[in-house]
Amino acid sequence: MSGSRKNHAAIATMYAQAVQRFQQGETSEAEALCHRILALDARHGDALHLLGMTLHRAGQREAAVAWVRRAIAVNERQPWYHCNLGVVLKELGRLEEAIACYRHALALKPDYHDAYNNLGNALRALGDAGQAEAAYRSALAIQPAFPDCLNNFGNLLLEQSRLEEAEACWRRLLALRPNSGEAWVNLGKILRERERFDDATACFRQALALVPDSVPLTLNWLNTLLQACDWEEIPQHLARLRTLFQAGRLDGNPYLLLQLPVSSAEVRTCAQNYGVRMSVSAGAAPLGRHHANDEPERLVIGYLSGDLRNHPVGHLMAGVFEAHDPNRVAVIAYSHGGEEDHPIRRRIREGCERFVDLDRFSHRDAARRIAEDGVHILVDLQGYTRGNRLGILAHRPAPVQATWLGYPGTLGKASLVDYLIGDPVATPPEHAGHFSETLALLPHCLLPGFGNRFTKERCDRAAAGLPDEGFVFCSFNNPGKFNPETFDVWCRLLHEVPGSLLWLRASNAIAEARLRQEALRRGIASGRVVFARKTPTREEHLSRLALADLALDTLPYNSHVTGMDALWSGVPLVTSLGEGFAGRVGASMLHALGLPELIAVGWEEYDTIALDLARDAERLQEIRRRLSINRLTFPLFDLPRFVRNLERLYERMWRDWRAGKREMIVLQDAERPCDGH
Repeated sequence: MSGSRKNHAAIATMYAQAVQRFQQGETSEAEALCHRILALDARHGDALHLLGMTLHRAGQREAAVAWVRRAIAVNERQPWYHCNLGVVLKELGRLEEAIACYRHALALKPDYHDAYNNLGNALRALGDAGQAEAAYRSALAIQPAFPDCLNNFGNLLLEQSRLEEAEACWRRLLALRPNSGEAWVNLGKILRERERFDDATACFRQALALVPDSVPLTLNWLNTLLQACDWEEIPQHLARLRTLFQAGRLDGNPYLLLQLPVSSAEVRTCAQNYGVRMSVSAGAAPLGRHHANDEPERLVIGYLSGDLRNHPVGHLMAGVFEAHDPNRVAVIAYSHGGEEDHPIRRRIREGCERFVDLDRFSHRDAARRIAEDGVHILVDLQGYTRGNRLGILAHRPAPVQATWLGYPGTLGKASLVDYLIGDPVATPPEHAGHFSETLALLPHCLLPGFGNRFTKERCDRAAAGLPDEGFVFCSFNNPGKFNPETFDVWCRLLHEVPGSLLWLRASNAIAEARLRQEALRRGIASGRVVFARKTPTREEHLSRLALADLALDTLPYNSHVTGMDALWSGVPLVTSLGEGFAGRVGASMLHALGLPELIAVGWEEYDTIALDLARDAERLQEIRRRLSINRLTFPLFDLPRFVRNLERLYERMWRDWRAGKREMIVLQDAERPCDGH
């Protein structure tokens, strides 16, 4: 055998061994074999490519890019070289380069289903949902039995709230891969969103045997149990979550933590981990654009949200847009999440200077549009709630970026936003360590009041589904905010106040049935728990809400807009001051309304305050009288005053940016103090 033939045989043997070592996860052995091959044949394309992928697996991604590029230089007609270069570039956050690689691979091999799937992932990370869907559909047309693509496509459909289609994707996946714990978790999430709580729980039980140490599984299961008011298993899941946290496993969506008894430090760590993955997957690279005019006649403020519609955020922001002073600020609404023909959407469109629909924009293209619009301060109104477009903020399209209103927590990643807009009660200066953002504190409550746009006329009890007599405690929160400790206190109040009722918002039939069962277990007749059906208009809801005698807050996640609704309707709210942001908003509202005596610290004091008011009609009447006066004179519902302070806060942010500094802002109210405040 000639020497060259011997070398060729030896190289073939070593390459087969290197592939085997790579597949077995023995990266150092695979790397060494690749180097031995290349010492004999420096232009061995497959060895160059395998060395690059071995280094990628070892976490040396920049080196991996260099070696795979060398393989392409040897043989640029190999489609998998281009596809795998795209994989490495995507993990480096270089999404546009990765997309070019996948398209090159598909030009060489049009039926390359893996390349289509990877292309869909990169486009989805860029926020280009339409093209991502087309790529996934192309992959599945070529290879219908493609589990990874079905999973990725299902996630895209879930993000777009296309729940039936997403469910179908994951059911197809599970038919192919029944031992996929992730797929069982994802199917459970879909079923929860569709209010099929028992089916969702069955999925999570399947997942538990496959991924017992999964934080996302545990968080989603807990969230499902809370939404269904199915509390029996909550302690065991909380115990498992605590064990995972103690082992350093804080890797779920932090939004799902806000309704659980966890510390602010744990919420921040979880948000940090989640934020890092989110911004890398978005391929975020700052645009590097310097603002052309840093001394504008008026600031350009951009508000970014998918909730500028018939949603609590939309209802609050409609008034903010209308109250902004066009001589001080130019307001642009950047909306995503689909069009909606609703009076609130129309008010928002009419109330801002410009309304831009970003649905068809990728994250980077949306960021370019925002930068080209000359936005000075970009305000995200959504945080980690579903359907967010934080990938836009990761490109830093505006010199100053802030988060406000829609998500009561830190994003955990300072490069996403500079400021979190809060107030001295909900996010006090001494809690600055709970946030990755710099605090920018408004003088009063961080929630904008909706003023007197809504009717204050009361309807009668019969029309609202209430009996003619009986003291009415109410809580119109989402049942996901309820928990056994809260319900224990509420049922004790019903015991202590004969003939009283607990008036709750109708949500889903399973939660309602379980709440009645929980009342019975605590010795309360199920007929004393009354559910209010959804009204056609918000005005009708506020009109009937005035029939309640006392509103009861929730913990660890307080009433937010629901609390404001009660207070505007003239119903006092008893709250308990929590540790974290989400559990301090009730206290913030009451401070801004001049009623701090309704704020408890702990359940015992909460119970005492509520019981005293329910038993003392004269005392309750005095509180209601003060509330009736204060809502027209104190800051909480003074929307013009709120917006003037918000504009002053923006101006301070901008001055600090021009001065090259960023420090906590504690804004003082320039308005005259109101009586008693």
